[in-house]
Amino acid sequence: MKKRYLFLIVWLSLIGSVNEGLACGSCMYVHFDKILSPIWWWVLLSVSWYYSLSIYTSITETKMWGVFGPVGGLILILFLFVTSFMLFGPIFIFLLILPGIILSLKVFLLSKWIDVKGKRNLRVISAVGISCLTYLIVVSANIQRERTEADFILKHENSGPSEMFCKRLAHAIPPRLKDLREIVLKGKNTKLIAIACEGIATHGDPVSDVPLLINAYERIFGAAEDEKVESALSKLTGLNLPEGSSPDICML
Repeated sequence: MKKRYLFLIVWLSLIGSVNEGLACGSCMYVHFDKILSPIWWWVLLSVSWYYSLSIYTSITETKMWGVFGPVGGLILILFLFVTSFMLFGPIFIFLLILPGIILSLKVFLLSKWIDVKGKRNLRVISAVGISCLTYLIVVSANIQRERTEADFILKHENSGPSEMFCKRLAHAIPPRLKDLREIVLKGKNTKLIAIACEGIATHGDPVSDVPLLINAYERIFGAAEDEKVESALSKLTGLNLPEGSSPDICML
């Protein structure tokens, strides 16, 4: 067995032996999407750039640091993709982009590193990879600048991290009422709606927010969280509504 594949098997075994309880992979994808959005574009770039180099090494019979052939590369990608949902999210998938960056620096800066024909082909792969990387950095920066906290929470509203971010938003000082109102208006997850209503009840304006909370109460009436919205309504209006009140009573 080649040493390269032996190293691959040992490395994968070490990663796979990590306790799965350390992190929820799906939740980690949400956390990464907060910084590197859209997250799946970053995953696609990392995987496609790495596998392009895997194919290149096979065709040209060139050895490159950290790059396995098509078979080894495919095994590595599949393993990292599957375990990313069980362990640390896409963090190890992102490491696949490192060989591409290092080789791009070599092929453009070191003129004698590889033969002329091979360098020309590798420069094409590197140029495409660097261009896509630059484009994604710009896209992620624009999303970071334009996306509101409510937009992010609603995008991942059925995930654990979104509930955490929503609670943080509800207790923020100064209050983030605009984001909380957007969650109540557009949200479908009853837990998030209830959390947002509690935040609005603490800092909101009774004139404009009572109709909003009544609407939310009508939408989730009968759900486990309707008591929290009812309590938020009582707090905002100053009225002691009977427990389990019908939405019709709240509108009187």
